[in-house]
Amino acid sequence: MNESQMDKELRQFAKNAIVDVPARFSAGIDHVLDSLPPQPMRKNRSTRKNYWLMPVACLFLGVFLLIGTGFVSPTMAHMLRNLPFVGSIIGFIGDSGIREANQQGLATRLEQMATDQGITVALKEAYYDRLNLSVGFTVTFPPNETRYPHIEKVSYSLGGQTITRTFTEEQAKNSYLLHWRHAEGNTYYGTFQPFFTEPLPEELPLKLKLEKMGGVEGEWQFDIPLSRKPADEFTKVTEPKVSGQSGDYTISVKQVIRAPSATRIVFGVQAEKDSLSLTEDDKVNQIMMLSNDIRVFDSKGVPLSSITDEKGNRGGGIIGVTQFSKDFHPISPESRSITIVVDRQLRFEIPLD
Repeated sequence: MNESQMDKELRQFAKNAIVDVPARFSAGIDHVLDSLPPQPMRKNRSTRKNYWLMPVACLFLGVFLLIGTGFVSPTMAHMLRNLPFVGSIIGFIGDSGIREANQQGLATRLEQMATDQGITVALKEAYYDRLNLSVGFTVTFPPNETRYPHIEKVSYSLGGQTITRTFTEEQAKNSYLLHWRHAEGNTYYGTFQPFFTEPLPEELPLKLKLEKMGGVEGEWQFDIPLSRKPADEFTKVTEPKVSGQSGDYTISVKQVIRAPSATRIVFGVQAEKDSLSLTEDDKVNQIMMLSNDIRVFDSKGVPLSSITDEKGNRGGGIIGVTQFSKDFHPISPESRSITIVVDRQLRFEIPLD
């Protein structure tokens, strides 16, 4: 086959191929192209000098056809699906703050497995510090499962109290408590990360039980001994004891907890006399709005993104009508201070140890 005939067939093949390119990928390219400066006019050149374009075009075409049309061997498909994995489930699909902590080698390896109703759950790792806990696991369903199976019911016991959580399919995909991703075949990766308003104890015997998934009720139960000692070496607590006025409230910064996975700032709130007649709901609503107006910056002026807001806002991190807290992404160890701005008027400059 001569080169002209090969070019013709490649163009025809590309024209007929159906490649489903994600919208965000296309939009990203359009954004980059639109931001580029206009190219200067160039004189026509001999096509002989552009022969290198054809191999490059064929390479890109091959990649898109490989991924888009699914014509790929099982071995290659397995490799493509697992390229992002680095041996850690919580490091791949966990909360972004916990992913940072995981990079410091602070996760604990787990080797626990339970099988019921033909479904196998294998615990792989856990992360635990003063503010967060996350458990990474795999779930393998029976072969030939045609639905989108997901975890529907989980319970866990802490300090004698049992808490049960249920998830719809949409919640399983988007809930901050549960990260759930298809891995390959009939295997899924998951992380479970409950939220706690109070600092967690140094040692925690966690009882975790999965009770329903893929429409199947069963019992996959685990006893997980957790210790925050490894993370405590990187955790610092500052008590600034500063306060100021914002509207009808006196705001104080009671505590700054810097754990490897998050930064929690605990605020105290004292209402003026005119606000004491408000109902409890009105007080909570006002404090919630106040919480939403708080911004935090590191010593370089870089804003810290709020984990509290990412996780459905959780009532602004409200704990009570006299105190509330907000969780932010970890502060860089290089930062020597933080700046807290409340309602664009009240500003705290807090040095960090």
